[in-house]
Amino acid sequence: MCLRGEPVIFQFSRKRAVKTMSVRSVLLMCMVASLVFVAGCFDDSDKAAEVKAIPLKVVKVGVEDFPVMGSYVAQVEAKKTVEIRSRVEGYLKSRHFDEGELVDKDQLLFVIDPRPYNEALNKADAELARSEAQLAKATTDYNRFKTLFKQGAVSRDEYDTKATDKQVLEAQLSNSRASVKEARLNVAFTKIESPMTGIIGRTQANLGSLIAKESTLLATVSDVKNIYVNFSIPEREYLLAIKDMEERKRKGETQPNQALQIVLADGKLFDQNGTFSMADRAVDSTTGTLGLRAEFPNPEQMLRDGQYAKVIVLLKNFKNALVVPARALLDIQGRKSVLTVATNGTVIERVVDVAFANDQSAVIEKGLKEGDLIIADGVNKIRPGTVVAPEVVGDETSKTETAKPE
Repeated sequence: MCLRGEPVIFQFSRKRAVKTMSVRSVLLMCMVASLVFVAGCFDDSDKAAEVKAIPLKVVKVGVEDFPVMGSYVAQVEAKKTVEIRSRVEGYLKSRHFDEGELVDKDQLLFVIDPRPYNEALNKADAELARSEAQLAKATTDYNRFKTLFKQGAVSRDEYDTKATDKQVLEAQLSNSRASVKEARLNVAFTKIESPMTGIIGRTQANLGSLIAKESTLLATVSDVKNIYVNFSIPEREYLLAIKDMEERKRKGETQPNQALQIVLADGKLFDQNGTFSMADRAVDSTTGTLGLRAEFPNPEQMLRDGQYAKVIVLLKNFKNALVVPARALLDIQGRKSVLTVATNGTVIERVVDVAFANDQSAVIEKGLKEGDLIIADGVNKIRPGTVVAPEVVGDETSKTETAKPE
């Protein structure tokens, strides 16, 4: 039994060994095939990555002068405006000008009925003559009693009385003289003259009307040969301009001529340039703006008091600045950055310092250099590390539009 069974056992082991070797061969072949498949996948991925580089339009960072212009609603104000009012009461007798015309200094404008004031002057003159006569007699009596008092012919009391009478009449004479001067002034005030050369407006009182002293407005005269233009500027633009001025002063550089221009209601520029005149002492807390005033020559007297216009002012000129489109900026919790494209086409995020920005353009102080390629459009759809095929295009907005503060 045992001898016959041994071969059986041997044959069974051999078949099992052959079977085991076959399984191993199959597994080895599968592993080799897997490695080849995986390697092929990586090759295909690399090829796919090369093929799938995203075509993207980019802007090349350039260096240019970037003027920051401010445009603000303004109102014209006459440099000097005087309201014409009467200094005496009376009925308006006559008018000696045409409304809206240019009047000269000291030109006769109105006449108030002078008859009551002429009578008052006559009365004051008569009172003055009476006071002069009384004082002349009192002076004679005083001199006579003074001599008698020295001779002992009159008492001290009588002498003092004459001296007092003389002093009282001297005071009365002074009062009479003052009354005459006042009466003459009132007569002169019945003729109302222009205090300056300027354009006179509408007459506010009709002939025959009773004019109240220093109350009734008769007309208004405005000097518009030189005019003021009042406007308000936001704190942000004010700080930009004042910091530039302080920086120039610290470096010893000459201040630029801050010429201002006016755009009139018809959209055309006024042919005269203006200069800054003054700034208010404080910022308006309700609007966050600072009131400024400029002065413009107005030789043709085209601009009138109260007229509205738009004033344009150069706040600062960035020399040789790196300018990028404002839409290229990424702002994450106050951190400014831009997406740049490396030479191998990889998108890289760079943190930048912005010196100035408005709706159209931004001036980069740090973080970029001339010639860098940046992504301006669709920045929220591109992620750093993305491979792109950049196509350089020009940024027409930053080159053709004047930068205006927000």
